[in-house]
Amino acid sequence: MAPSKDSKRGPRTPESNNNNNNNSNTSNTNGGGGNASRESRHTGLFLPLFGLRLSPRKRRQIEAEKDRILSDLDRHSHQRRGRAPPPASTVDVELKPLDDRQPNLKFSLRPGSTVAKLEQLIRRRYQDKGHPIATAAHFAFHADGKVLNPEDVLLPSSFKIWYRMSRSSAEVDQWKFSQYKDTNNQPIPPELATQLVQAIDTGATVGDLRRKIATFMSISDPDRVLLVARGGTRPGQLQGDSWVVSEVKRHWLCCWISYHIARTNAYAVINGLGRRYVYHPESHYFFDGMSVRRWQHHLDTRLFRNVRSRGKTGFNAHWSELILTLNDTRVSKTTRVCWGKTYEVELPGQAAKIFSTEEAWLLPDETCSVCLDSKNLSVMAYKITSACDHKPTICNACLGQWIASELETKMWDRIKCPECPKALQFADVKRNASKSVFKRYDELATRAALGDIPNFRWCKSAKCSSGQIDDVRCVRFKCKACKTSHCIKHDVPWHSGETCEEYDKRNVQKKKDERASEAEITKSSKKCPSCNKAVHKFSGCNHITCICSHEWCYICLAPFQRNEHGFLYCRHKPECTERDPFVDLIDPQNANADPRNFFEAANHGLFPPQFLRNRLRVVRGRAARHHPGAEANEPGQEQIGRNPGRLHPDMFLPPWMQGVDRRMFAGVAGIADHVANGNGNGNGRDPMQDLRLFAQDMRAARRERA
Repeated sequence: MAPSKDSKRGPRTPESNNNNNNNSNTSNTNGGGGNASRESRHTGLFLPLFGLRLSPRKRRQIEAEKDRILSDLDRHSHQRRGRAPPPASTVDVELKPLDDRQPNLKFSLRPGSTVAKLEQLIRRRYQDKGHPIATAAHFAFHADGKVLNPEDVLLPSSFKIWYRMSRSSAEVDQWKFSQYKDTNNQPIPPELATQLVQAIDTGATVGDLRRKIATFMSISDPDRVLLVARGGTRPGQLQGDSWVVSEVKRHWLCCWISYHIARTNAYAVINGLGRRYVYHPESHYFFDGMSVRRWQHHLDTRLFRNVRSRGKTGFNAHWSELILTLNDTRVSKTTRVCWGKTYEVELPGQAAKIFSTEEAWLLPDETCSVCLDSKNLSVMAYKITSACDHKPTICNACLGQWIASELETKMWDRIKCPECPKALQFADVKRNASKSVFKRYDELATRAALGDIPNFRWCKSAKCSSGQIDDVRCVRFKCKACKTSHCIKHDVPWHSGETCEEYDKRNVQKKKDERASEAEITKSSKKCPSCNKAVHKFSGCNHITCICSHEWCYICLAPFQRNEHGFLYCRHKPECTERDPFVDLIDPQNANADPRNFFEAANHGLFPPQFLRNRLRVVRGRAARHHPGAEANEPGQEQIGRNPGRLHPDMFLPPWMQGVDRRMFAGVAGIADHVANGNGNGNGRDPMQDLRLFAQDMRAARRERA
């Protein structure tokens, strides 16, 4: 026998039956409840639920929903009668501590109370518990990222307020450092604390603090240093190496940082979006192991959704969409994390932009090498090509314009990195180009891919952009999209009413004209040695760059090449009128290269007039960066010239010369070699004095030739 509805709902008590009868009688008597009391009119809405076996939590939820509906009905009834709703009797305020040693507090205040009332209530609460607060203690209150003054009135929306209690007003914003596992929170050595405070004041990042602590404690691996934000609006690990610590204090209201030296390899490095993050697991995950699936969930909740300054995050990617690779191999979710390794993380396109936007306030600014504007690290290009070994110094906007200009002047598959000769692949253009530019690039790539299919032909109609695989046995091509036809043999619209032979007889003169035009083009142009396309030079120099990206001399057809350091040179043929004065010096195939050629070229004025002047300017700038106290001194003066051990030889060389064998060079590079070795030039003089004499000799030689 099937159970009845009453048995499913539980036994009905006599009290519930009486309540139902009373409520129905009241409603009928009052004509639909027009003059009934508040309880008698609306309690019946909840009576069917009272016979169920509900948990205490569910009963509280139902009662709260009941009170909300009744209050809404009362407010609407007041509005219908033209009266304002009654004001709230109290304002509930929740106080969250910025110091994890202090408790959460809740107070109910009257409307119109000020912030000073909160301080009185806190002092009274501690007094009642037998822990009175000193009179000199200072309170700081924050809400919605703003500092609250004592005279500010608490609004009904100010239900969550952050507070910090310190011994005096001087200690409110002071940095505090401690060891993470020290239960007594003893201060760290004063020397280390002073170094950390000075570094933070100068804009140090989390990675800088790791290195300073590791150096102070004689640890070779700075990644073993775990930094934890104690308190604040976002307590927890500080993973980002590029995060500016002063911004953590300004936005997350954290003034207390603890550090811990982890075991060897008890961490994992994550590289993504051009930034570096260090994740330190809990001890049981390090010893027992941790699956990649759980690690993805940790990264999603503790890093990617936890970098906003305040408010809710907009990061919309699921943790399973995080792609982790190790040694260029995608990691399975069921494998274990290899601690001490470096992983590459890839986020979905929109999620990566959201994360970069939310993280921007934590990142420092860098200077774009193209527009020379100071840009946030989040808008700098973090990876131009997958084959690039250098760190990009160009912003996303300039890189997008570079790709657009290259696409207009070169073949779609010949676009190169603006900072190295590596070619951009499809994924690189999709990541760095704008939507319109990438759409054009995608069309060209698609057309090229389809063009490699045998017997595939494009429609010749100007209004159609489709193509199809055609039958090679028929010379007539008919487009299935626009229904137009053209002749495959002559590559013209279909000559209706005549065959191809008849068309050839009718266009004999046209063929003669075409052959004459081709002959004239052959006389006035030269073919590219790489792709055999005719190139006609009507102005400019003889250095030709074909659309296939091959560079060659227009006179002797000799190719332009780059040596291992990126320096461009051309070994012209003997009959060519062009000459490259540096080819014997920089050609790696020339075993008899004489380094004196460099100095001879300088003596004969083959350097541009501004060469030495620019070299001296570069020396001053790089010396100032390597030795900050020497900005006001000229090169060669006592502060720089008498401290050769503090100068690096690469500061004297242009970027493409850095790291090369300096024994090949004389002049500026030779003097840099003397400075690097710290042995002077053998005659007891300052090496920088030789640089100045070298510049004077060059100026005198130019005046004599003039």
